[in-house]
Amino acid sequence: MYESLRTLSTIDFKKEFEKLRSDAELVLSKDGYIISLNKTGEEFFQDSRYFYDYFTPYHGEQALYYINKIREKGMCRDFTLLHRFADKDVYVQYSGVLKNGFILLTGTEMVSPPPALDLDDLLSQFDHAYAIIGPDLDIEQVNDAFSRYLSGEHSHTEKKLNFQFVSEGNEGLIVAARLVRDVLEKQTSLQLEVKNDHSGEWLNLKGIYLQDTNRVLLMIYDLSYERKYTHLLTYQDQMESVSHLSAGVAHELRNPLSVIKGFLQLSALTNSFDKYSQTILSETERMNEIIDNFLSVARKKAKKELLTPKCLLDGVIDIIRSECLMQGIRFHYEVAPVSDKIEVNESSFKQIILNALRNSIEAYPDDSTSNEFTLRSYAEDGHLVIKLSDNGGGIPEDVLMNIGKPFFTTKDKGTGVGIPLCKKIMEEHNGTFDIKSKVNKGTIITLAFPLKKNM
Repeated sequence: MYESLRTLSTIDFKKEFEKLRSDAELVLSKDGYIISLNKTGEEFFQDSRYFYDYFTPYHGEQALYYINKIREKGMCRDFTLLHRFADKDVYVQYSGVLKNGFILLTGTEMVSPPPALDLDDLLSQFDHAYAIIGPDLDIEQVNDAFSRYLSGEHSHTEKKLNFQFVSEGNEGLIVAARLVRDVLEKQTSLQLEVKNDHSGEWLNLKGIYLQDTNRVLLMIYDLSYERKYTHLLTYQDQMESVSHLSAGVAHELRNPLSVIKGFLQLSALTNSFDKYSQTILSETERMNEIIDNFLSVARKKAKKELLTPKCLLDGVIDIIRSECLMQGIRFHYEVAPVSDKIEVNESSFKQIILNALRNSIEAYPDDSTSNEFTLRSYAEDGHLVIKLSDNGGGIPEDVLMNIGKPFFTTKDKGTGVGIPLCKKIMEEHNGTFDIKSKVNKGTIITLAFPLKKNM
């Protein structure tokens, strides 16, 4: 009897096991459409053939993350997703595999939801300001750090507080109500940055949708010190540019000064000042223009203005010309006419270009006598494109991969903040910063600023 039992196999009961199987089986296309499913799957996925239609926006993001994980790794087991079907919400534990470009899924309905993380335990470890906001924008729970953003007459021990109780001096937080509404409406996490003009604080507000309770976890991160440090580094780099340019500007001023001196001496000898007054005045204007261009780099302005590319580039070309003359570098430029304007901080704009010039000067071999620096600008795809190139020693590939990382430098006295700050400035202008280089060939930096149509 025992020996006969040992000859049995589960294959002998294949049909019976098939009847007992309760897993849903799905075949998905790369776009998320259900191509095929078994009978168990048909019981759940009746209304639509699009897999992501059976999720709220928040849980749809989780589903997309899971499918992408299968695409990336080829297989992923035991991942729980919350479906929203017509009559109920169902937790399904999935395992999936990638085969011939298709996603194959098996899912088992879970009788009870997975254990939830205790939110109170998690928040008790959180140092930043946070609040739990209800669907009526009532503040139901806050920590001590959040209390400082509330007016003094309202204690955080009260059960319900409204955004109208935001304290004076924190007007920037009024937009938090709009953020929370958007999170509740879209059922997804959102964030934004605000500046409090009254106190000078920079705050990052992040709203996380809590699906199970239809609440929002609002977190406030104070970015003020980070911003101040960034501005300090920017100003330091700006002053380094000024110090490098000062000798060139002084040299450039000597030319009109020599002309003025000569014509004043000539007018004194001939007793005919009126004859040379226009020439003298034009040279003083030229001196004033040189000084203005130099000071525009040194000014610590934060405001952006709508300016024409020609106006900006004329000023920076003058400075580059004088610096290249001092350094024995041949300077070439080609500026195509552009009628639209760019919204830009003038000193930051010049700082980026002069930082590139400074790096090029430092990259030229000591014994080279054919150093060249070129500036080209033109409009392309709604952007002002500026290409800055040199024929210096170039940047090795391993260095190029790390360039732009804060504090990375190969210079003995370098700080490693120049290029990261240039990239940061370009981000603040919604522009792009790209650098390409070949050893013994030179380097090309490409800047792109969005153009604004003239109204």
